[in-house]
Formats: sequence, C-alpha cells, structure tokens
Amino acid sequence: MDIYQTVISHYPHWSKIELIAVVIVMIISFIILDRFYKKDKINRIQMFFCILFIIYLLHVYGSTVFSRLPSKRICKLEVFWSWKEILNSMNTTYPKYELLLENTLNVIMLLPLGIFLSLTYGKKIDWKVGLLIGIGISFSIELLQLVLCRGLFEFDDIIHNSLGFLIGILISNRILRKSCK
Repeated sequence: MDIYQTVISHYPHWSKIELIAVVIVMIISFIILDRFYKKDKINRIQMFFCILFIIYLLHVYGSTVFSRLPSKRICKLEVFWSWKEILNSMNTTYPKYELLLENTLNVIMLLPLGIFLSLTYGKKIDWKVGLLIGIGISFSIELLQLVLCRGLFEFDDIIHNSLGFLIGILISNRILRKSCK
C-alpha cells in the first residue's frame, strides 16, 4: 500500500466544522506569531519551532480524536490497567504485545511536543511545569474523546502521554544546556 492510500485509509474525511476549526486555529496562530516576531519578542528559530508545535499538536488531535468515527462513550478509570493486562498475559500462550506497543506509542506520541515547546520558549522548562503541561494536553485529548464519543477515556493514556511530553522536555533541556555552554 502506498503512502497516499495509508493516509486516506487512516484519516477519514473530517467534517466541515472540524476542518474550519483547524484552519481558524492555524490562521490565528500565524497572525499571533507574526505579531510576536515583528515586535522582536521571538526570533525565527522560536517561530519555526512554534509552527512545528502547532502543526504537530493539530495532527495529534486529528489522529486521536477527529479521525475516529463516533461510537459509544467508554471510560476505563482503573490506573495502570493496561500494565496489569500485559503482565498477567506474559505467562499465557498469547501475551498482549499489542497493548505494550500501544502504551509505548502513547509515550512517544507527545514526546516531540515536549521538545518543540522548550525550543519554542528558547529556555529550559522546569520538569514540573512540563509535566503539568503534558497532563493538560493529554487530559484535553481524553476529554474530547469522552465528550465526542470518539475513543476510550482512560487514565493510562494520560499517564503515558504526559510521560512522553516530560521526556521531550528533558531532552530539549539537555540540548539547550549543551548549546549554552
């Protein structure tokens, strides 16, 4: 299957409202960035990483919420249920490697956002602040899934996504520390 077919099959058509919302967010973001740039509040590198942050964030929301078709409202409120499932399945004929892969991908999903945010800000971000931002972004994804009935609301995803965001913050903090020496 070629890339075009993969993209078409993975991303169903967005509704007009979803598409208009994304376009409005992008236009407003570019207007704000342009004003900050013209007032010398950000430089080109910060603007570049901010654009990457916004595009990637919209992609995350698109792939985790808006690309899914509405279904039933589902919640899984048990913390670390996925890890219990994985560990309990290790001694069986069919270990749940797909669940392990899903957890890993949930960590990786917000990692670039953590990197982009620090590089957009241009300074190190305290890990506690980074963790709170990661929790906020991840919670908003899960809340949209719950409200729009487009996925499973679960605490495990919030934990994994937030961990990925925090790892991204720590990676970019290290990059910024080395570049300042």
